[in-house]
Parts: sequence; structure tokens; C-alpha cells
Amino acid sequence: MMFRRLSNFFTELKPRSCSAPHLPIAEVHSYEFYRYHTAQNQENTLANWQFEKSLVSDNLTEFSFRGFCYVCGITVDFKVDFQNHYKVNGISMPNWRERLVCPKCHLNNRMRATIQIFNQRYQPDRWSNIYLTEQTTLLYKWFEKKYDNVCGSEYLGTSTDYGSINDKGMRNEDLTQLSFCNNRFDYILSFDVFEHIPNYKKALVECCRCLKPGGTLYFSVPFISTEEKNIIRAQITDTGEFIHLLPPEYHGNPLSSDGCLSFYHFGWELIDDLNATGFDDAKALFYWSPELGYLGQEQLMFAATKSQGSHMRT
Repeated sequence: MMFRRLSNFFTELKPRSCSAPHLPIAEVHSYEFYRYHTAQNQENTLANWQFEKSLVSDNLTEFSFRGFCYVCGITVDFKVDFQNHYKVNGISMPNWRERLVCPKCHLNNRMRATIQIFNQRYQPDRWSNIYLTEQTTLLYKWFEKKYDNVCGSEYLGTSTDYGSINDKGMRNEDLTQLSFCNNRFDYILSFDVFEHIPNYKKALVECCRCLKPGGTLYFSVPFISTEEKNIIRAQITDTGEFIHLLPPEYHGNPLSSDGCLSFYHFGWELIDDLNATGFDDAKALFYWSPELGYLGQEQLMFAATKSQGSHMRT
């Protein structure tokens, strides 16, 4: 009954424009801390699951969910469907992270939360130097309009020089050998990219090099919070041969219908990798908010700050 009343409350909200609600965020710095975090929040986790389960039924193919869009600054009916759905105890659940979309800005759960957490925690000014490891997405276009010094790129392959811009205006960069000078950016933002890089540690080193001392790497990756170690799904040999240790998993690629092979699902080892690279205060940022349309149990982002001493531990 409690969950039905809560659902009705969100349904009855009327469209409005106002300041966005504050998003509660839990910082978690290690696997041990995560275990403590989950133990302390077992009751909330169960209640959240029961609420999300109450929103779906077997005969639904799509539905709307009333909530506040941080990006648009208004209450909207988020669109939800069952593309890439998954099952929990025989119940089909939407891919909340990717398929809870605002009808106004067309940004999904993950993208809207990316923007809110970035603004809420870091409060960048309009002239901050920001690099995004994407350039063709709606998320990049939002950052490009919002800030004056935004640079984006895509990986276009070795046939185009790194750092060059093609006839479509896209910049070519390889995250393991960035063309940028040292200490250039205040923020580097990368969303669901590192898992596609066989030598992701080299990419972390390059991001650290290109950040100013005190600059922040803010990113997301596929992450299994119950795993201490990273899960290696695939490897590539020196001769370019792919070795699949688990069934191949491909993610969406805006530049190709073939998708991108995922080499990793990360675990808490990732935090150690960041700290060993030259970053301080590496952490996972956990969040969940039905009011803001951030469903799917606790979602998470990652952040790490480049050491003020600017020394590199490679």
C-alpha cells in the first residue's frame, strides 16, 4: 500500500518549473566500505526494489513515470520501455539506466544524473576547460551549449591523425595516447568508454597527464559492486587476435552498427588502479531518486582528483 501511495503521489504531480531537488549521494572508497554501506542500507534497498517492482506488470510494453527532470527544470512524464530488459526472480524489469527518458530533452536516466551530479558536486564555471571522450551524443551537445571551453572526440581509427578533425567536424583521439598537452583540463568526462579499451590503465595515465593538478576525472563504466577484482571478458594479443574469455558482449556505438566489444566489467580493483595512477580520493558515487527519475536500484558514477603535487605514479 505504501508503494501504491508513493506511485500515486508522483503521478499527481503537476508540471512545474523550479529549482531541482537535491540528489543524495553516498561516497564509497573501497570494497570494505561498500560492504558496510550495503549492510547499513538493507532495509532501504528492499523498499526501493519493492517500489520499482510495483511499477511494472506482465502486460506492459511501455509506460510513463512522473518525475522532475534536472536538465529541463520541470516535472515530466519520463518514458520507459522494455528494450534490453532483464529478469529478476522471473519478473521483467526495464533497463532503468538507459530506458527512462525525458520526452523534452531526450536524455535518459544515466545522462541526466551525469549532469546533475557533475553540477551539484563540482559546480564548474562557464569557462572551465572540459574534455569529453565523446562528440556525437546528445550529452556532448548539452555540455557544448552550456560551457565555453568544451572539447570532444571520437575514436576514428589509425587512418586519421590523432588530434585532427575530419570533414564532419569530429576530432580523432585515442585515449591511450592523447594528443593534448600536459595539465590542460579542469575536468575529463568519460562515460562507458574505458571498458572498450584493452589497456585501460594506460588510458587512466593519459587522463591524469592531461588534467591540471586538482583536476577531476569523472566517469562511468560497467561495474559489478559485489566484485573485488575486475572481470576480464576479452583480451587482444600482440598480433591483433581477439581472445574471448566470456561470451562476447557488444555495446552501442554511435559510429557503427556493429557495436563495441567490452573487454571488462569492473570491480573495486578499479579504485586501486586510479590511486596507483596519480589520482587522489578515488571513489564511487551511489545514488537513487524516484523524485528525479533515477531508478534501477543504486546507480553509480566514479570520480578521482589528480594529485596537487602533479607527480605521476605509472
